[in-house]
Amino acid sequence: MRMTWSELLKAPPPLSVAGMLTFMERWKPRSTHGFEPATADQIAALAQPHGGLDMMPPVYREFLATMGASTGGLRLMWGTTSISELLEERQEPQRERPDSRRYLKFAIGEDDYNGRHPDDFFDLSHRTSDGRDAAIIRIHERHLISGKAEAEQPFPSFSDLLRAVIVSRVCLEADPRKRTSSYDLGSNPEAPAKAYAFFTQLGFSLTELGASSAIVPLEHPERGAVALISAPSTLIPSTSVELRARDNAQQVLLNEVLQDHEQELGGD
Repeated sequence: MRMTWSELLKAPPPLSVAGMLTFMERWKPRSTHGFEPATADQIAALAQPHGGLDMMPPVYREFLATMGASTGGLRLMWGTTSISELLEERQEPQRERPDSRRYLKFAIGEDDYNGRHPDDFFDLSHRTSDGRDAAIIRIHERHLISGKAEAEQPFPSFSDLLRAVIVSRVCLEADPRKRTSSYDLGSNPEAPAKAYAFFTQLGFSLTELGASSAIVPLEHPERGAVALISAPSTLIPSTSVELRARDNAQQVLLNEVLQDHEQELGGD
């Protein structure tokens, strides 16, 4: 799919979970094996305290119906998105909860040697323009209830989280991992648009993962290459580009071209 940057801003192409599976299998065959769907009753039970299925972001319902019971070998964050664990945790007695009209927990932070990792929530009061998704935040549940700590926003939406994690897991982290190249384009707010124009001129195009102004996965099928543009965020205040080609010769060629233009892409 080809779009100009202004077209992308006006009508960001959505992520579909079916398209995500296609992308994953193309880049890493069998990477979707082990996914287990949640049942319709489980999804309805998870949605019930929040106003029912209509209040649950559609892209999240698709996710649950595909891999809500298990994401197999795919690790999305330091925790679990398992619907059975989400429902089980909800049954714990005498436990205060965040406002269910606004917050829907979709991941439980795990415990490790650093202590308990924060949980992930949808902020249902901040939907995406197409209505398919909502903003997400990362915070310990007790802090969300008390208001004594600020939440992080690792990605603007659940779709952006999936885009970034999927490209990283199935493409950028493939062996040999050292082949993947990373570029910091600085804090210029125009850098994402410049990087997008640069890659589309090279023949890259949008994928089944869709895109937003924050996270843009691109692919060049003929060169067997993928690029991930990440706009500045509250956690990382600069634009980054990660680049990976299946073939080392293509990787070297694309790196040379990008390095020749790196300063102008990040400059004012």
